[in-house]
Amino acid sequence: MKPVKTEVELAASDSKKAESGGKKGFRKGVNIAVNIILILAILFGIFCSFTAFVSKRGSGVPSFFGIRPFAIQSDSMAPFFFKGDLVLDTVVKDPKDLKVGDVITYWTVISGERVLNSHRITEITDMGTYLYFNTKGDNNTIEDAIGVHQAEIVGKYMTHIPKLGTVIDFLQTGTGFLIVILVPVFLFFVYHVVQFFKTLFAYKAEKMRLQIQKELEAQREAEKEKNQE
Repeated sequence: MKPVKTEVELAASDSKKAESGGKKGFRKGVNIAVNIILILAILFGIFCSFTAFVSKRGSGVPSFFGIRPFAIQSDSMAPFFFKGDLVLDTVVKDPKDLKVGDVITYWTVISGERVLNSHRITEITDMGTYLYFNTKGDNNTIEDAIGVHQAEIVGKYMTHIPKLGTVIDFLQTGTGFLIVILVPVFLFFVYHVVQFFKTLFAYKAEKMRLQIQKELEAQREAEKEKNQE
């Protein structure tokens, strides 16, 4: 016959179970939070890398789902957007849909180098077979010296994300790719390896505890039977 536990013993047992359950719940919550953070970091890195390294086609700029991202390199459009921001443009299907006041991104020549520029349209001239656009940066005092042929336009401003352009530029370097992509993946892998071994050791410890408990109970039963004789 098994001994009956007193109310004090039952209360102590329930308290230990509640404490153990609380610790397990806390650890589970921490594990979930860490997983979410690492997964979000990896997804963010993949998104940024895709934006930075996506195959260039057509107009020579990244394009996916009709959206073209551009990392801003100067403050010529401040305060509308600033250097280091990421501008998202929509593809211009028909240049005739553009109007004065729209912000466009286009190919131009600055300091002898062919580069992309994002400025506001100040005037549109119909040349018969094509449209010609005059542009100006909001932060500049004069219009751009070189006009824009409609064939040079690669996008129309949709929105921008502050400072993300700096991240995109950084990702184009080997160091940036290492930090934003490889480090989160490595941390994710290491974290789960550690969790695996912790679970394995906990399982072995629990198995050993149950084995010892079983042996002790068997020993008590044997002693009890011996005393009854």
